[in-house]
Amino acid sequence: MGAMTEIERIADQLARSRAGEAWHGPSLADALGDVTAEEAAARPLASAHSIWELVHHLRFWNEIPRRRIAGEALGDVEPEASWPPVEESSEAAWAAARRGLDEAQRALETAARDLPRERLAEPAPGTGPDVAGVLHGVAQHNAYHGGQIVLLKRALRSGRAGGAS
Repeated sequence: MGAMTEIERIADQLARSRAGEAWHGPSLADALGDVTAEEAAARPLASAHSIWELVHHLRFWNEIPRRRIAGEALGDVEPEASWPPVEESSEAAWAAARRGLDEAQRALETAARDLPRERLAEPAPGTGPDVAGVLHGVAQHNAYHGGQIVLLKRALRSGRAGGAS
């Protein structure tokens, strides 16, 4: 197989931030796989977001770039809008939140794969960077918050026997 195109490379990085092997550490699917609803809603660090809030935030920032790249005029996003609240904390709601993130990530990966090469250098609507920069930024954002999720899990489980993760 030949070298990956830039679009294939970006889609691959997005996919690796979602699931599978990633250079930076565990993917979001791996980091979230064993988290319970109770853990996801907890605040082991009073000044930090919960894991659940991070999942909602990540879903938001996988959906908005996809919608903008598709041509939807969304305008500026108020910072607080990118932190949708957790309204229900059941295991079913937690499973739905994780599914929603996975679906948003897969949709962005598909949108990236389907982009014509020349679109990568175009300005991304509603942002400063070009489309390629936005897509790379989403993969970086996923990894950044994935690291926070791992640290929150460690803080939650540090008092339990065998709780290292």
